[in-house]
Amino acid sequence: MKLDFNPNKLSKTIRRLLFLAMLFAQFACEDIIQVNVQNQSKKIVVDAFINTINKIQTIHITRSIGYFDSSRTEPPVTNAKVAIIDQTTLPGKLFVFTHEKNGKYHFTPNPLTGDTFTIGHDYALLIVIDQDTLLSLSRLHPTAKIDSIRLVDVEGNGPPINTTGKYIELIANDIKGKGDFYWIKTFRNDSFLNSIDQLNISPDMGNTSIKEDGQLFIYPVRYSKVNDFSRSFKSKETVRIEIHSINGLAFAWFNLIANENQNGGLFATPPINIFTNIVPYNETKKIGLAGFFCMSAVASASVVIP
Repeated sequence: MKLDFNPNKLSKTIRRLLFLAMLFAQFACEDIIQVNVQNQSKKIVVDAFINTINKIQTIHITRSIGYFDSSRTEPPVTNAKVAIIDQTTLPGKLFVFTHEKNGKYHFTPNPLTGDTFTIGHDYALLIVIDQDTLLSLSRLHPTAKIDSIRLVDVEGNGPPINTTGKYIELIANDIKGKGDFYWIKTFRNDSFLNSIDQLNISPDMGNTSIKEDGQLFIYPVRYSKVNDFSRSFKSKETVRIEIHSINGLAFAWFNLIANENQNGGLFATPPINIFTNIVPYNETKKIGLAGFFCMSAVASASVVIP
């Protein structure tokens, strides 16, 4: 059998197909699909990180909003009754928080009257909102001591250090004994460096894979995470570092938040709801809850940049 292969005819066929494909692309349209997202019942969100600093302590209570809510502002809960109970002191010492504004409840420690929080004691958070009673528990663990804050002169020559100038290094040792957890905060002229990339939490001295304990915090904890390498510290600026003790549950909670914030790209996993350590006292009532309660001891040190 003789095959009729005509290059000219084949070329015309290809050109015709390409023309039809271009014509189809011009007249093709995208169908807009309206997705109805079901709004779940609003959750009560509690931000209750309390510490031993003798300044006003704040518990912030709001209600959650939908992901597509254009207001982007969670409505405050202003009618709650809020208290922390020292369970170690018998019959139980009560610290009452009063509402100020925007869902923020305040308590002012007073060392003269003994109205302060004590390291080693167990505390309970009690919140009553209408018919809902919420409860959470936390022990106040000790924290690491700060030896000093060291100044480091660095020549910025590219990522991650882009700016030549002075940076800082935290000189502090982990508490001896396994099972300590810390949240290390850096303040620049009293402004907390609070971006998610600068979340600085540490189990013990910072590396649980090596069986070392009670020594200097590892380099990423004491240096990388306490600096903002996009801009160096300037002369006469004040830098303060605080080491807050947290518990293992708070450490896991912070890790989940950081992981979800960075959960994107080709290998992203399905998002999950972050757990909370706040529970309804009435277990039969299905009330949505979010947030965390933690008691922290704090060590603090500061330095003025020369």
